[in-house]
This record gives sequence, structure tokens and C-alpha cells, in this order.
Amino acid sequence: MSSEAASPLPPGPKGRRLRNLRQRTTDYTRFMRRLHRDYGEIVSYELPLMKCCAVFDADLIREILVTQQGFFKPWFPGDLRDDWKYGSISLHQGDEQRGRHEFMTSAFAGDSASAYAEIVAEKALALRDACRPGRALDVVKEFERFTWDALVEIILGRGVEIPRRLGEDILESEKVYLILDILPGAKRLKSLPIPAVRRGRGSVRLVDEAIYGSMQRARDTDYAGADIVTKYTRARDLEGAAGPLDNDQAIRDELIILLTGFIDAPTGTLAFGVHHLARNPDVRSRIEREVDEVLGDREIVAGDFDRLPYLRAVLKEVLRLDPPAPILLPKEAIEDRVVGGCLIPKGTLVHVGMRELHHRAEYWEDASEFRPERWLEDPPPPRPPCPAHGYIPFGLGPHTCRGIDVAERLFVFGMATLARQLRLEPETGAEPQRNNTAVGVTGPWMVNVRRRPEA
Repeated sequence: MSSEAASPLPPGPKGRRLRNLRQRTTDYTRFMRRLHRDYGEIVSYELPLMKCCAVFDADLIREILVTQQGFFKPWFPGDLRDDWKYGSISLHQGDEQRGRHEFMTSAFAGDSASAYAEIVAEKALALRDACRPGRALDVVKEFERFTWDALVEIILGRGVEIPRRLGEDILESEKVYLILDILPGAKRLKSLPIPAVRRGRGSVRLVDEAIYGSMQRARDTDYAGADIVTKYTRARDLEGAAGPLDNDQAIRDELIILLTGFIDAPTGTLAFGVHHLARNPDVRSRIEREVDEVLGDREIVAGDFDRLPYLRAVLKEVLRLDPPAPILLPKEAIEDRVVGGCLIPKGTLVHVGMRELHHRAEYWEDASEFRPERWLEDPPPPRPPCPAHGYIPFGLGPHTCRGIDVAERLFVFGMATLARQLRLEPETGAEPQRNNTAVGVTGPWMVNVRRRPEA
């Protein structure tokens, strides 16, 4: 008898498909917390037409994302795979994924990294200008604008402007597909003229114009940009240099997913940063002192990232308590596999409970406390008893986020620039509303903008 045949399914609620669906779409984080509390480290549950599994233990998570990752492929709604024939690094495995990873890593490295940091620093000034003292504003919208404007120039080049609405429309259509794929009658629902999907398709065409225009500019030998589209396009034109990105359509697919898929995570992290600083005024004051000491009377520049260790520690603590993806995007078992002594049948969607992992009391001293100082200790976390893979805000394994440096600078430069002059005070004590279908937070989340007393 094979080990698969002899292994039991993970424990979990039996049946209850519609109830699970309602709870999952209402508050995904609470739903996962309840599964962990009631059933343990690996849990099976069902949605209409879907078999699912949730994993919370660090070693079992590593098993899914690293040790057995070849048997768990990234899952994405089939309709979006059809729209983007060549997909992106996040959707591939094996040699295809490794080739894209190596190429993307080179695109974010060296002189390019410094150029990208300069763009983020410049856009941070525009963010502060938009936050005028004495008014209330939806800070989620402002953080989305900041992130989008920086990404457009990093990816497509200096001077390129794409209305943020287009990126929002595309992202919204992706989220609609994610929801529809877990509902009964998904195929029929997708045939309906859903406004969000129609807007998304129209916006894709307009973003395509900007992408292909930037590719054409990159082929001008007089153009000296360090943007990602230029690196991709010129490598593609040198036979074999771009690996799997060997045609314009493949480059376009990678870039449009990179553009739209990168908005939510930095936006959510910035919003939760404001939330935690408002609840911890001593931490906010320490950030202000550090920023004053480092910047003095000047504005932030690309090289300041390494000069702000406490603010970087705050970022790490925000990512621990409120990671932008509290549950990682699912992996689909491509065959029957045994994990932690339990059978995960072929076709099961496996969800990694990252937020639960980051809140484990046996891994973290004062696990529920916002304490950035822990990251300045020697040695810093994660340290025993927390395993190295007990803190995975950017994922784990081959599909770890490749834009970590940009994401970190969006937070540090954005928060530092605001802290020089302003304080953002949430109108209520409520935390930002998490997105229950994907990544990040949903607005509006209103704050009052006040000038720092000593600024």
C-alpha cells in the first residue's frame, strides 16, 4: 500500500461548503484563525466545487513552498492565464521559473537599484505634498497613488505617466476573477457582462499602449534609461540573453502583471504603519528623532535607506504583525502528496497562513505586541526557537517576491518623508480594512493630517 493511500486527510470541518465560503469572503483572516484554533497545524476544508487545505506550521509551510514545491504549482484563475498567454514569474515552475528569476534579479540589481531608489525618494516628496495639514484624506488612496506613480517610472521609464485608475481597474478585474472562481456556477457568472471585468479589459488595452511605447523607446540606441522595460527589451533583442522572455508578448505579460500586482502590498504596509504609529506614540517619536538626526534640513535621498535602522525595524515589525498577504496566494497539488503525515489529494488548493505563523507565541516573545526594538537585538529575529522560515513576509522558496528592495524603500522613504513634517492621525481607532479576496487593504481609511508640533 502506498504512503498516499495509507495517509489520512487532514482534520477539518466536514461539509459546510457554503458556510465556509461566507466566512472566508467576509473575514478571511478570522476564518483562518478559527481553522488553526479548532483543528491544528494542517486543516482540510471545502468550498463549493473546491477542495482546500490550510497550513500553519513553519516546517509544513517549508515543505509546501520549498521541499516539495515542484508538486504544488501556483494557482491563478484560468481566465487570467488566457489573457496573459506567457504569464509571469509568479505563475511558472522549474526551468522556466528559474530563468525568469535570474533575469529579473539582474534587472533589479546594480546601478538600477540606485536609480529605482531615486524615483521612490522623489515620489515620496509628492506624497507629502498631497497630505496637506488641516485636512482629512483617504490615506489608502494617497498611498496607492504614491506606489503606482513610482512603479510606472521604475518599470516603464522616466516621464511615463499612466492614470492610476487604469491599474486599479485591471487589479479589480483580477480580484473579481478570484472571487468568481470559488463561487458555484463560476463559468456562467463569468459569461455575464460584469462592469468591473469590462472596465479591466478596456484598461488593459490602454496600459498595453504605454508598455509597447516604452519598448519602442528602449530600442532607441540614444535612450539611456535604467528602467526594467529597457533591460528586458534590449536583452530580448540579444538572442538568448533574456531567457524565457524571448518575445515582446512575453515581456508585456511580465510587465503588466508586475505593474498591477505590486500595488496592494506596499499600500497595505504603509496603511498599517500609520495605524501602528498612531497607537504607539513613543515609536512615532523615536522615528521622528531618527529622521531629524539623519536628514536635518534636507530632503531624503536614495542613500538614506541604510541610515534609518529604526525605521527599517518598524517596517519589519509591521510586516510581522500585519503582512500584506496574511494568507499567501494558493498552490495547487498536481498529484496526491503526503505532508505532515496527511494526504493532500491532487487538485487541492493549499493556503499558507502567514499571519498566523507570524503571531505564534512559541516563536515570538510578546507575540501580539508591536515592538520594533526586537529587530535591533543581537542576533535579530528570526532566532531560536523561531526557525528561519518562521518569518516570511515576502514568501518563501522559488516564488519569493523579487521586488523586495523597492517595496522596502517605498515604506521607509514614504514614512520618513512624512515624519519630517507631518503626523497622520486616523479618524477612528479602527485598523485598515483588509482585502478579503487578495492582498493589502481596501479604502477609504480616513486620517487627519496634522503638522508636527516642532516641525
